[in-house]
Amino acid sequence: MTGDTREIATERRNVDTFKLAVHRTELANRRTLMAYVKTAIALCASAVALLKFLDSRWLSHIGWVLLALAVVTLLIGFADYRRVRKSINDEKRDGGL
Repeated sequence: MTGDTREIATERRNVDTFKLAVHRTELANRRTLMAYVKTAIALCASAVALLKFLDSRWLSHIGWVLLALAVVTLLIGFADYRRVRKSINDEKRDGGL
């Protein structure tokens, strides 16, 4: 194998490694979004349980706080997903993909 052939093979491996790294990062970003969504659903379910099934006034207040917290969690999750996705796309463009 000549020096040029080795350089081309090494460069191809580097590009393949970069593509795989970008793909892993995209999948991790999606998993993180799904974790935010799962947390928001759990908070919402807890809020509904406190609001509908218990008659205590202070538990009702906690239920409303949990419901608001669920919405905030969901908004933060989507904002984080979009921010990281933009960063990944910028990196892909800079990396030549």
